[in-house]
Amino acid sequence: MLAHTPVPYISEADYLAMEKNSQERHEYIDGSIFAITGASRAHNQISINLVSLFHTQVKGTPCRVYMSDIKLKIANRKTYYYPDVMLGCSDRETDDYALSQPCLIIEVLSPGTASTDKREKLLAYQSIPSVREYCLVAQDKYSVKKYTRNQQQEWYLDYYSQQDSVPFGCLDCEILVLDIYEGVLN
Repeated sequence: MLAHTPVPYISEADYLAMEKNSQERHEYIDGSIFAITGASRAHNQISINLVSLFHTQVKGTPCRVYMSDIKLKIANRKTYYYPDVMLGCSDRETDDYALSQPCLIIEVLSPGTASTDKREKLLAYQSIPSVREYCLVAQDKYSVKKYTRNQQQEWYLDYYSQQDSVPFGCLDCEILVLDIYEGVLN
């Protein structure tokens, strides 16, 4: 006979309290928590490159760039994720540990998380009214997929490869794909 083990529901308040003191990071999806594994060196370098490139672009603007230690709160879904890179430009953010109104979200794809990033997180991120752009960056080849929300609130998808530059409307700038992968593939 199989033993059934109930899965405990964790409240949002309990999750946030636990996460402040936890040695590991966990994502939260409507009462369930999921541990996050570490990243590869390539994954980390791509994230650092992106943050560095955006950091120079945000100077003199109200925008700030954040790495994977800052949570993304999706209130309408009772969800918290740790995106690899986020750009926040809202002056209404009050939480020191989470953003709820980012303009841009970037996930660097890993073998263990790629399917979640391409499906679950895509839908979750697109549900956030402030999000204008969502990028998926491969770590093993020159490949950037960028979803962009237009003025009519429709999403479209563009693909960028080695010789391209990626436009980012949130900052009105372009970043070379080669610069994203500096020290990783070249």
